[in-house]
Amino acid sequence: MKLRLFTVFLTVVLSLFFVSCKEGEDKIPGHIFDGTSARFAIVVSKKKFVLSVYDTDFKKVASYRIGYGLNPDMLPKLFQNDKRTPEGMYRIDEILSMDASRETESYKKIKYMNGVYFSSKAGYSKFNNPEADLGDNAYGPRFFSIDYPNEKDRERYAKALEKGEIPFEKGSPLPIGYGIAIHGNNDEASIGHLSSSGCVRMYNRDIVELDRFVETGTPVFIY
Repeated sequence: MKLRLFTVFLTVVLSLFFVSCKEGEDKIPGHIFDGTSARFAIVVSKKKFVLSVYDTDFKKVASYRIGYGLNPDMLPKLFQNDKRTPEGMYRIDEILSMDASRETESYKKIKYMNGVYFSSKAGYSKFNNPEADLGDNAYGPRFFSIDYPNEKDRERYAKALEKGEIPFEKGSPLPIGYGIAIHGNNDEASIGHLSSSGCVRMYNRDIVELDRFVETGTPVFIY
């Protein structure tokens, strides 16, 4: 009897924390829209290689294929250059666009970033083609930065550091990392695969379409 009551209690608690959407079978935190006036939320399923958009009624309004961190363990990001994609609750904290006015920082930043040439010798190659340079325009027409690392990421990093799980380089532990975003790409074959340095990448046509759902403060849940 006690076990049965506990099971019912646990089910109720989990149902309050997560909203299960039958359309995509995503598990979305019930509080995902708390503290924001955003009209949509982004949900990234690493298992399905899919990014979905939900409105405030938790109705799916769009879905796109993605690629993400090429580390085969597929674990949450822990430190710089571990080639992993984070997991947890985040917010969009910066929007860069190639279609913004050329006088804006939004345009200038992404224009500069897309001008950087990534070579295979430095470890940046086309998907399934280690000899081919990734090249320029690696971020595509949009770059939606998320606020990684958050408090939980820092707690995870601190615990790993205490346990000696963070690699050292030149006598110091590798830092937690930064610069994670949802962005376009210049390597369409990489979508649907473990293929990035940690960011979530999309087809350029899809990232432009996603723009209509995104604003500063848009919730992003990666799981």
